[in-house]
Amino acid sequence: MTRLGLLSRAASRRRPFRFLRVGVLAPAIVTVLGLVVLPPSGAATADQLSQAKAEAAQIVAQIQAQGQQLAVLSEQYDQDQIKVQQLGAQLDQTRARVADTRGQVATARANLQRQAIDDYTSGGAANDLEELFSSPNAQASVVQEYQQVASGNVSGAIDRFDQAEAVLSAQEAQLQATESQAQATLAQTQAARQGAQSALATQQATLSKVKGQIATLVAQQQAAEAAAQQRAFEARVAAQEEAAAQRAAAAGAASGGAAGEPSPVAAAPDGEGALAVAAAETQIGVPYVWGGSTPGAGFDCSGLTMWAWAHAGVALSHSAADQYDETVHVPLSDLQPGDLLFYDEGGIIGHVTMYVGPGEMIQAMETGTRIQITGIWTNGLVGAGRP
Repeated sequence: MTRLGLLSRAASRRRPFRFLRVGVLAPAIVTVLGLVVLPPSGAATADQLSQAKAEAAQIVAQIQAQGQQLAVLSEQYDQDQIKVQQLGAQLDQTRARVADTRGQVATARANLQRQAIDDYTSGGAANDLEELFSSPNAQASVVQEYQQVASGNVSGAIDRFDQAEAVLSAQEAQLQATESQAQATLAQTQAARQGAQSALATQQATLSKVKGQIATLVAQQQAAEAAAQQRAFEARVAAQEEAAAQRAAAAGAASGGAAGEPSPVAAAPDGEGALAVAAAETQIGVPYVWGGSTPGAGFDCSGLTMWAWAHAGVALSHSAADQYDETVHVPLSDLQPGDLLFYDEGGIIGHVTMYVGPGEMIQAMETGTRIQITGIWTNGLVGAGRP
């Protein structure tokens, strides 16, 4: 498999999150630190972060359970509302039937009264009618005759109307009781739903607070690791400087010549490194795209360094491993802007960045990130090369 093929396999893996330079992180960290109680050392411990994450996970589980309960209560509330509406419609219909039956009863009674009078008066002469109403017993006779007529078919019809009215009135009373109970159930469901909503809001607020604490702890860890990375890089540079000085002294002593003069290293062409850095910095914020080398659209790590150095008139391959072979290797103690820093990933040169100044480099990091200036990483750092 070619180096580019190996690079493709290595670059397709998501790299672990790397930390931004200390100078960028520090102001943001100081701003957040005032919101939470921090350990005396100012650095978050693994136990604190684990505890905060466990608390957040527990709250998330509670929120999920509360959300499910709220969904059940909301569905129950909707069903109770429908039931109350149905009962209200039935009650309106029953009341209308009761009113209609009462009207029929009133009409039947009026017809009965007229029929009783007609039946009575049709059976005698006018003189008899006058005598009936003028005699002392007129009222009793009228009442007796009326009762006799009412005991007939018309009276039976009225009895049926009365029975229907009684049944409907009983239904109306039962529906009213059922509706009242349904209204009470609806009110209870609504109260339970509101309680669940309130509890959910409280849990979400607590989760936001815990997430803020986690962000602070993570920022502290990032700052601590970035500072450690910087110290390690500085120590490595110092060690290389000391080793170079010792080699130069030994070479001078052996030749009897000018001891202590450093061995020559490749010098960056005048202004070319600065041109490459300036070109790369115009792409800050452009997204990482694997295999990309298009300005404004996307770059991968070697695509960015290749494109940037092309602006300085230097041709490089679109491969971190090939760029390592195409450049003159220089000690970390002699870095100049535009120099390339190479990193090992899985046994091959799988990542390349560009040195921009003390402790900083510009890079296309990985999928999901954008081109940015970061602190120099020491983990996996193989060495530096000058195009």
